[in-house]
Amino acid sequence: MVDDGAGGAPDGGPQGEREGLPHALRRRLFSNRFPLGGSLLLFATLAFSGLLHWSVALACMAAMWAISMFAPVRSSKERRAERSHRSTADIEAARTQAVIDSLPNPVMLLDSRGTIWQVNRACSRYFGDTLEHGASVLLRFRSPELLSMINEALAGGVSRPVEVVERYPIERWFEATVVRLPAEAAGEASFLLHFRDLSEIRRIDRMRSDFIANASHELRTPLASLSGFIETLSGPARNDAAARERFFPIMKEQADRMSRLIDDLLSLSRLETALANTEFEPVDVVEVLRHVRASLTPTAAEAGVELIEEFSGLDTGDCRVWGSRDELIQVFSNLIENAIRYAATGKRIDIVGERLQVSGVDSIRVTIRDYGPGIEEDHIPRLTERFYRVDVESSRAKKGTGLGLAIVKHILTRHVGRLSITSGVGKGASFIVTIPAWSEKSVITDADNADNSSV
Repeated sequence: MVDDGAGGAPDGGPQGEREGLPHALRRRLFSNRFPLGGSLLLFATLAFSGLLHWSVALACMAAMWAISMFAPVRSSKERRAERSHRSTADIEAARTQAVIDSLPNPVMLLDSRGTIWQVNRACSRYFGDTLEHGASVLLRFRSPELLSMINEALAGGVSRPVEVVERYPIERWFEATVVRLPAEAAGEASFLLHFRDLSEIRRIDRMRSDFIANASHELRTPLASLSGFIETLSGPARNDAAARERFFPIMKEQADRMSRLIDDLLSLSRLETALANTEFEPVDVVEVLRHVRASLTPTAAEAGVELIEEFSGLDTGDCRVWGSRDELIQVFSNLIENAIRYAATGKRIDIVGERLQVSGVDSIRVTIRDYGPGIEEDHIPRLTERFYRVDVESSRAKKGTGLGLAIVKHILTRHVGRLSITSGVGKGASFIVTIPAWSEKSVITDADNADNSSV
């Protein structure tokens, strides 16, 4: 019942036989002294108080005495071994849980009936609180392929990985695998079910497919037009001078459209594959803006638009950013050209520069503000997607490729900057570029930090 003080072996064993019956009885009485003393005191109290007859009390005391002499006793050594075994098992369970919790993908341990024994944190993150200890994994998932794979593995067969789509709480793709654990290490939970997250891979594949489809469509349209005109001019209208005069400008327009599209595709590809910014240098933002404004002034004049600059907030002597001059020229050219192309009815475009603190970082902000028809709020989050247009026909008629803002976004990402868009129908639109400012002090600080790191 309790430890004996001497730490001997249990009675009835070889050591108990050697030490003799009297000694064994004394050891058992000593081991059970606390329950025996308590029961004797209780019966004596009941007898003295008259609640129990003395004959009955004495009989109960004798019975407790006999029980204490012949009750099995575990030695201190056995109890210490049991505690040590229990402690080791707890440590192993905690270690196993820590290992599977450190895995980024969902993992669960199952027994031979498909009952869940352990899950990691990723299971809760991906599947919510629908997987609990003691629940059946066969009742949680509905995919026939997954259930078939699990049943085959539990039956002792060789299962192959399967792809699973989970649509709750959000749509995700997984590759599920069941592995049978070695018998000496498995215990009751002899199967491991692992889910590898394929969501990002599938998302990239879908984006790539959409991009190829859109690019093919955009190239096919002018190609079909050129092919039709060439067929007409080489056939029925071979000697028709009026047809040639009418078709050649259209053919040139379509060829120019293809050229612009290919140039934008090449620019986008170059930006997406650029792994470093080793060609960066301090760039004067005011000089870049004035260069872009001067180059686009004739285009704006043809559209009846006035470009108004306001750089008083940047005329502080040193308003430079760390970046590529050519790429920044492309950013502001794209934004101002878009304003001229789609907001010419406003007759005015403001180019405003200022220097300010953004989240504690000294930054330069340039706002391209037009007074055109504006953009509906639903379209704004998607404006930087490839080939996304608010009005497809209007965009093509105005020589847009649908890639300008996507290029702007990628360039600003390389410059640790960002593009913000605000607009309202009938109120025009503002395209706001924010880039961290560069200074000699920041270069010195970075060099000191690098020296300290090397030391």
